[in-house]
Amino acid sequence: MGHVGVTNKEVASILFEISEYLQMEDIPFKPRAYEKAAETIAAQGEEVADTYGRGGVKAIREIPGVGVAIAEKIEELIKTGKIDYYEKLKRKTPVDLSALSSVQGVGPKHVKTLYQKLKVKNLADLERAAQEGKIRKLEGFGEKSEEKILQGIAFLQKGGLRRVLGYFEPTVLAFAEKLRELKDVERLDVAGSFRRRRETIGDVDLLAVSRKPKAVMDYFVSLPGVEAVVAKGETKSAVRLKSGLDVDLRVLPKESYSAALLYFTGSKEHNVKLREIAIKKGMKLNEYGLFKDKRVVAAKTEEEVYK
Repeated sequence: MGHVGVTNKEVASILFEISEYLQMEDIPFKPRAYEKAAETIAAQGEEVADTYGRGGVKAIREIPGVGVAIAEKIEELIKTGKIDYYEKLKRKTPVDLSALSSVQGVGPKHVKTLYQKLKVKNLADLERAAQEGKIRKLEGFGEKSEEKILQGIAFLQKGGLRRVLGYFEPTVLAFAEKLRELKDVERLDVAGSFRRRRETIGDVDLLAVSRKPKAVMDYFVSLPGVEAVVAKGETKSAVRLKSGLDVDLRVLPKESYSAALLYFTGSKEHNVKLREIAIKKGMKLNEYGLFKDKRVVAAKTEEEVYK
């Protein structure tokens, strides 16, 4: 079996970083291949190390999106605990890639420029360069991006950790899929910044329709991947996943589902604006529906509410 300690999350995270290093170098096609492999591995139910133990490289190649070259690198990681190719890329651009690219407005190509021109290797270097006004002078940056970078760093330091959507998407989708498999769940959607397709997401909001909310809640808190149950109630529960994500689930009646979906998709500014429009038209909009004189005007579908 070799190096058993390798989890899918670690494999995915290394493949994802390789993809970012390749984007830095402007290499075509390859980055997407690594990214795709990272996504499917993050969403696998079985640990890749076990897949390998069961059927070697051949079994790994059966994972969608994993070709020969990537399968061999995963084998190397399982056997030796490292990938030579990845180590070489890291030596070439020795930066804290995952930290730097978690700052909003900093992509792989920016990381390369910042390293080559200003020797930026980590968040501390990045902050110093931005405070000293050195970033705005670089090609492809400006005063605006420098400000945005400082805001992004401040945000990370505040612990208001936002996570890159693309990286956590497989985890979130796989988790939602597990809930949809439950026969008591009639409908389930991921709302919030995830549904708005923001570059980064905070907590994950799940909304579901079910006639048996208690059964759904029991199932939700016991799903694999759940590290801690933060709160558990009749219609609302919250858990923290092993990946560090906080996930809230609300079970709603069918009648008000779409109004709630609209409300929990947000953003706050968007909701405030919609409510103002409703008031102007002599109506009231909240997470239960659109009302006129206490009578529901629309709540079945979001389209209705917008209409």
